[in-house]
Amino acid sequence: MIVTPMFDIPFSRLVEVGAVAGVTVLVLYVYFKICYSYWKKRGIPTLKPTAPFGNFSHSILSGKNPGFQLAELYKAFDGHPVGGVYTFGAPSLLLRHPDVIKDILVKDFDHFYSRGRHFDEEAEPLDAHLLALSGSKWRNLRVRMTPLFTPLKIKMMFGAMVECGKNLQICLQKPASNGETIEIKDYLARYSTDVISSCAFGIQCDCLKNPEAEFRKWGRKVFEPHIRQRITSLLQVVCPSLVYILKLSLFPKDVCNSFRRMVRETVEYRETNNVQRQDFMQLMIQLKNKTLVMVEGEDLNFLQKDADHMRSSTPFGKWH
Repeated sequence: MIVTPMFDIPFSRLVEVGAVAGVTVLVLYVYFKICYSYWKKRGIPTLKPTAPFGNFSHSILSGKNPGFQLAELYKAFDGHPVGGVYTFGAPSLLLRHPDVIKDILVKDFDHFYSRGRHFDEEAEPLDAHLLALSGSKWRNLRVRMTPLFTPLKIKMMFGAMVECGKNLQICLQKPASNGETIEIKDYLARYSTDVISSCAFGIQCDCLKNPEAEFRKWGRKVFEPHIRQRITSLLQVVCPSLVYILKLSLFPKDVCNSFRRMVRETVEYRETNNVQRQDFMQLMIQLKNKTLVMVEGEDLNFLQKDADHMRSSTPFGKWH
């Protein structure tokens, strides 16, 4: 019996493929060897990484929340003020000591406010929030939003929080009177959603009365894991510029469209009917229309110093 091979590949071609594969493996080995010596050369305590995932192999491979693995890494550096970790080949500094954290967040903040992320805010504005922006874009937005977070302006929203608290009290009266066992996490989640929707968006969604309210439905979808979010998060670390080129977003398109629609309709309704409420949405509308005024007793000197400091800060690209 004669057996005909399915693939008749010349021996020379196999040698070439083997040589290319060998060189590729060698290059990758040298590359990660150099990358993973970053913290050791600088005398920073570090943990042995796993190529090519660094110190986050469990969360990347199993889909485990990175926050849990970060907590494990934090505990592993017990006794050290800082620790060096790796996300793929990128080094990151894990802070533990309160004094070091304070220095970076206050004294030396000019050198650390770049997050190394790239988003196309024109394609998806919700990605360009204050916690994701970097460099001059972050600085300019921070300067503009500083007057919104004075103690007196935040205190203006306390009434809405109290009202939500009263609704929570009413909602809990019946199960408490009957001695029922309840899932307190669900009640507090609905209460928190009511506070956020009322104070931030100016929307009365009444999640305590209606657990399936539209605002809560879209809010839960923000935190639902999906494959596109994982890919985008991965590319943010491996190749941030590709996220910008492909116009990828961390949030599903339908969720973004829904929240943008809610904000747009709320703003249009208030401006058309001259409606004003003491909430964050009203402050944003005033900021947009350049009608934001200072409340009597607000610390003007603090706001001016903070704004001047941010304007004079030179954007820092990427810390090494």
